Amino acid sequence: MNKSVRIAALCIAAALVFVGCKRLPNPFAGERVLARAGKETLRLMDLEAVLPVAITGADSVKWVENYVDRWVRDNLKLQEATMIFGDDAADEELVTVYRNSLITRRLDEHFIRQMAGDSLYTEQDLIDYYNANRGDFVLDRAIVKGRVVAFPSNFRQKARLRELFGSWSTTARDEVLAMVQKNNFTAREVNDWTEYSQFLALLPTRRNETYEKELTRTGVQEMTDGEVTYLFVVAERRTAGETSPYERVSEIVRQSVATRRRAEIIKACEDSLYRIALVENKAVINL
Repeated sequence: MNKSVRIAALCIAAALVFVGCKRLPNPFAGERVLARAGKETLRLMDLEAVLPVAITGADSVKWVENYVDRWVRDNLKLQEATMIFGDDAADEELVTVYRNSLITRRLDEHFIRQMAGDSLYTEQDLIDYYNANRGDFVLDRAIVKGRVVAFPSNFRQKARLRELFGSWSTTARDEVLAMVQKNNFTAREVNDWTEYSQFLALLPTRRNETYEKELTRTGVQEMTDGEVTYLFVVAERRTAGETSPYERVSEIVRQSVATRRRAEIIKACEDSLYRIALVENKAVINL
């Protein structure tokens, strides 16, 4: 079966899908116009150039329906954008092939500004998305918050330092930091969620050891490396398989919600433009 005959058969099959829903003109009368959007027309010969060779059966009917629907929507948007922004909406120096995408993208932004104003979402929208999609934020490794201090092993006030380091009240923290500064010790607070392996890099750990027990322990822990002693606390932890804390994935959540909201607005405006064009006979689909 040659391609033209195959397309004709597909279009007839597609037309049968709509029988009983609405009366449609003969798709093969005259120039075999399959659809019209404003001044633009889609003919059977136009479809021949783009129809996938390997597609057959019900899939091919669906493909024709989707292609024609998308063609009408794209041309309606292009004509709407040209009407709003004028023929010079895209820079004339740009290659012609990019002009349509540029001007319709501009229309998308116009839709979004009209519908959303300055904000695509609220903070509650982000929290709701995070809670509804916790399964997308499962950790594949442990993350922690904590603190480390390193000092000479012969430091005479080690017991006092350990006590303060475990308390970590405002007063205790200030006293520890004063002690660190006075004696030129090394201290590090890890207040942002950090992979456990990176936290361990602050300690005198050995290769090929996992230090899983240290991850689960509470309170002050100790390691030594010759003449230097390290005190450390794993203050908060999330292990592999748990949900990542919101603060760690907030930017991903923000991007996901914004992308979804933009798509919803564009789709709603496309649908509105599409329905109005069909009602006002500015667009015709002959499937």
